[in-house]
Amino acid sequence: MSELQKIIQNAVKDNIEVIESERYNSKDPHVTINKTDPTEEIIIKLITSERTGAPLKYGKETLNPAEDLANRNFNNGVRTLNSWQFRSSDNYLNEAAKTARDLTLQQRINLYKQLHNLLKSVLLTSPDHIIRSKGAFFEEVVKSIPKYDKLSSAEQNHYRKQIDLLYELTCQLNDGERENRTQYLIARCSISLYNQEYLAAYIWLYKIYLLNKEMFDTIAEGDEVLSKALKTLHQYLVAETGLKDIEDLPTIASAFDLQTIFIDHLSAIYDIEFMVETKKKFSFPVFRENQ
Repeated sequence: MSELQKIIQNAVKDNIEVIESERYNSKDPHVTINKTDPTEEIIIKLITSERTGAPLKYGKETLNPAEDLANRNFNNGVRTLNSWQFRSSDNYLNEAAKTARDLTLQQRINLYKQLHNLLKSVLLTSPDHIIRSKGAFFEEVVKSIPKYDKLSSAEQNHYRKQIDLLYELTCQLNDGERENRTQYLIARCSISLYNQEYLAAYIWLYKIYLLNKEMFDTIAEGDEVLSKALKTLHQYLVAETGLKDIEDLPTIASAFDLQTIFIDHLSAIYDIEFMVETKKKFSFPVFRENQ
């Protein structure tokens, strides 16, 4: 590392500590570039502004070099939310909030934090209890939308519609509608796989089998691979949950592979692209003009 790089890194580190301290004390710090600043100092201030999201003032202009980073983190937050990667989504949205200065983007980020919590609560609550325990949460989020006054009426209505669609879906889940329940279970399986909770993933897959038992059994009669997978899954869960000791337990397919097998058969059973449609139902797509 060159001496200049050491000097710049140490200066940036010191500046970041000052800015974080000011924020801790409820101040809104900024970084000012003066016309007389040497090149080295300008570099330090630019890096400090980008790293911290503190506004950069130059003459009469106020700039935010980290605004594109805020946008990127927001988009990643939406993408991971709609893939049910809740921890990653929360981290991305928090990072976006730290660096966003555009008021519209700030409001959009805050709204998605609410949508994040809503979708998470729906997917991590038993279908039989969502309406009873989370019903008021839907109303709370809808009532908050008008406060996001930087968002256009079209954008506000887009999110109201998406919340209404999710509420309708939860009502159908509560009524025991099989296709939606199966999609809920495949989403739970995906969440378990993402969190490396493989036993839980196998359990969700077995629940899917039980919910669609007649159709899976019919397919398995002519599909040796599926027949073996279902038998092995049952034996594995019996052994792993301690219900029965099984000697010479056969090797089970990975939970990822077994989920893929299930999705392929569910696509045929319900005549849809099963995972694609599942993600459409349990998601909050971002508003696009002219959509």
